[in-house]
Amino acid sequence: MNILEQLSNNKGTVSSALGKTLAQKVLTGDQTDILLECIEFASYDASNLSSKHIRSGAAKVVELVAEQKPELVAPYLEKLIPALAVKEPQTRWMTIRTMGYCAHLNKPIALKAIGYAEKYLKNKEGLVIASSADLFLDDLGAISKNEAHLVFPILQLSMENEITNEQDWLLEACFKLFQQLEPAEQETVLKFAERWQYSSRKSTQQRARKILRLRK
Repeated sequence: MNILEQLSNNKGTVSSALGKTLAQKVLTGDQTDILLECIEFASYDASNLSSKHIRSGAAKVVELVAEQKPELVAPYLEKLIPALAVKEPQTRWMTIRTMGYCAHLNKPIALKAIGYAEKYLKNKEGLVIASSADLFLDDLGAISKNEAHLVFPILQLSMENEITNEQDWLLEACFKLFQQLEPAEQETVLKFAERWQYSSRKSTQQRARKILRLRK
């Protein structure tokens, strides 16, 4: 059974069993042909909603490979740009995470994904896609002060208009970016952390207080 047939038989848009199996073949068996096919299939039949499980299944494989071995995916990052604009959020959130994992290895293409991340955050489609966009901006901004300066205004807008439970991911992103930020930007982050340090969620408290310990 070829890759397209396997993806066609995949059930659900977030099922990861097949994705894990195929990703392991790439990661441990050096079967890069599988990866290249999945990169193509991440935007397969893009206007057809009934093909979303093929696209999302392929995007899951690519994301899993990129998380562990971004150097395998980074050279082909531009081929994933169309997957950032498909209708289903599942494919988009996995693709934007892939962009983040590979950002330090292919910055010119990762920069092209900023507009998509900004759109995801403005559209408020849900926590998973919002947090994926936040983490992508974090990965990109961590490259240097220049990239941090570029992405921080978008993160700041999210801090001012976060959706339910997005604060955890914003705090996580801001912690990693903190040393790359200008003093005024750091102060904005510290005020955001102050706002959440007494949250009812322990995970939120921990992230907020971790940032506050960075105060000079």
